[in-house]
Amino acid sequence: MASNDLMFKEHMNNIITSSKIVMGMLLRAFSIREKEPMIKLFNTYIKSKLEYCCIVWSPVQQTYITELENIQRTFTSKINGMEGYDYHERLKKLNMYSLERRRDRYFIIYGWQQIEGIKENILNLKTNWKGRSRTMTSKVIKGYIEGRRITRKDITSIHNCPARKVERAFNCIPTKLRNITGVQTEAFKEQLDRW
Repeated sequence: MASNDLMFKEHMNNIITSSKIVMGMLLRAFSIREKEPMIKLFNTYIKSKLEYCCIVWSPVQQTYITELENIQRTFTSKINGMEGYDYHERLKKLNMYSLERRRDRYFIIYGWQQIEGIKENILNLKTNWKGRSRTMTSKVIKGYIEGRRITRKDITSIHNCPARKVERAFNCIPTKLRNITGVQTEAFKEQLDRW
């Protein structure tokens, strides 16, 4: 769900609310707090909701990033043995990524699949080789479109669109990963996760 200004605030509010409701129901319905079943419950009933189509609606406002992250933060704090650790220590012990890091990972993988021709290049992503390094490039934002001056708000919206987010995320990874070509997606994911 997007508003007329192409913001997904209502959509994110619905996801946050429904995830909190599901989390409350799970924590009341199941008394077990062991690591494996708790992670399985979280992945099945909550994380799937928090990540569905996140490439489209991924938040840029810190408020929403924090609210989404708080759901995982709260749930992981209920797992036996995790009470004394802060959020990032818990993630490390549980071998999990933060939700924000997972969204960045999706951007990178999705962009790589499009430039490799594995998926249709619907974002019209283009690459350029600078020396021995492959980078994604985009058109420069001009000051005017159809005789109308672009406002600062419009420029911000353009910078936060999925194509620009994919480009920024992809260009931030090491050259060695950006240059991977001609392999299956799983091989690329493995290298990315190792990094």
